[in-house]
Amino acid sequence: MPDRPGVDYVFGYGSLVALRTPLVVDGVSYPTVPGRLRGFGRCWGVAMNNWEAAPRKKHYLDRGTRRAPRVRIAFLDLEEKAGVAANGLAIPVDAAQLAAFDAREVNYERIEVSAALQPRLPGRVFVYRGTKEARARRYDEKSGTDICVSSEYVAAVRQAFADLAEGALAEFDLTTTALPFPRRDLVMVQPPVAAGDDPEP
Repeated sequence: MPDRPGVDYVFGYGSLVALRTPLVVDGVSYPTVPGRLRGFGRCWGVAMNNWEAAPRKKHYLDRGTRRAPRVRIAFLDLEEKAGVAANGLAIPVDAAQLAAFDAREVNYERIEVSAALQPRLPGRVFVYRGTKEARARRYDEKSGTDICVSSEYVAAVRQAFADLAEGALAEFDLTTTALPFPRRDLVMVQPPVAAGDDPEP
């Protein structure tokens, strides 16, 4: 594998696993790398308030009614867990791509996990884990709103792991807490970000 300063990695453990395009820097190609993040497991630990995001920002519509339901929508997160290693994909990034990930992952914060990744890679390795606010929304029973997951999101994540490698989906299941919420047939709507807009869930 090429070893070149300035190339970092983002470790995907959910929907990002579908991103398998290599990074080319000065004619050198850096491939995506399957790996495991030691000391971490997956859980359904973050949520967004769908009513706060619609209609100008990313939000979800009910496929049948084409309306944005007033629900909290849960997504995958990481939790520290001794003796567990979450499988996934290390994605090579440059500074511009890393900034794009930061803008996209609005329910998450970026942390460095270079020492926890197997195999060890040149450059830094980052992962996105749920922000304090996104985790609080997941457990906000006082809001009086239902919580669910998007069937489309679950299917996309599972397909990404099925395509990653033989046995990767079974390993995903072993290192992920059981889905605690009902699935709902939702369609994601992500309007283009206009100049001056602040990204929201």
